[in-house]
Amino acid sequence: MKFTPLKFQIPLAAGGVALMAFNYLQFAVPHGKGLIKLSDIPWAGLTTGQAGPYLLLISIMLAFSVINLGSTAVYLKQLFQWLADKAEYREFINSPPTKSIAIFVPVASLSMSANVVLAPLAFFVPQLSSNLQSLMLPGLIFFGVLWLIIFRLEFRVLKTWLSHPLDVTQLNFIWLLDVFAFGLVSLTGTGIAALAGSEEIASTAAFASLFTLSLGSFLLVTKLAWLIYLQIKAHELPGKAILPAFFLVIPITCLYGYSFYRITLYAQKYFSYDIRILSFLFINFSYVITIGWGIFCLYLLNNYFRREFLKSDFYPTQWGVV
Repeated sequence: MKFTPLKFQIPLAAGGVALMAFNYLQFAVPHGKGLIKLSDIPWAGLTTGQAGPYLLLISIMLAFSVINLGSTAVYLKQLFQWLADKAEYREFINSPPTKSIAIFVPVASLSMSANVVLAPLAFFVPQLSSNLQSLMLPGLIFFGVLWLIIFRLEFRVLKTWLSHPLDVTQLNFIWLLDVFAFGLVSLTGTGIAALAGSEEIASTAAFASLFTLSLGSFLLVTKLAWLIYLQIKAHELPGKAILPAFFLVIPITCLYGYSFYRITLYAQKYFSYDIRILSFLFINFSYVITIGWGIFCLYLLNNYFRREFLKSDFYPTQWGVV
């Protein structure tokens, strides 16, 4: 099968599932400061009914962490071979926005893998969890590389779009993939800002993350408003292959809300700011939008899910539901 950057949606989705399981345990199981690890689970004090869900979540986290890291290694090799064919890369990056936007999926996936290493993988590997601070500098360097790549790609794609005639009627919710990638890169940077014990590392990550959050938020508001306008103007839903992409707004909103929340954690840690109001607003506002948009999409696309979802050919946009 010919390589396409959309293949990175597999490790991206797997990493997201692993992080969901980790986050539930992080907030549900009492433990000391920092991130939860396997040894923090109080197995002896749990009933069978309590231990069962924990075992299920841990199994899910382990399985999907392996899928994320394993598939990332496989697709990275294919990505480098694809990039080496400069003619094929140029043809892809100069293609219409609904195709060229997929170039941001590998960046989003690699950002997700960084979070998998810092959280779910460290949950299982004591050497990582006990030496988390030693990962902060390599993590910052990796974040810096992703930061440079995503800004370069965004400017390259914008230049291409502005230099060629743009058929705005062909734009759809896949157009938000760069916004999604900015959210995941921000999540990586703000995670370092919130966790790093070194003020220099934390401040560098926080400052750089403000750039990705600012541009990403601007793109989100601008693109989403334009897409909603086009959708209302069209008086009909897009084709079946595009419909699942409506769900991209859900992870995007969560990523930006949680990233801004982590910035407040950094501000509290190093500047002693009272973040209770801001934390409440960022977390709840993002999840209210998420839940509201999810219900709206389920209602809007109910015929698609009932009649087409399980019967149609696989569409890459279906990863958006995950």
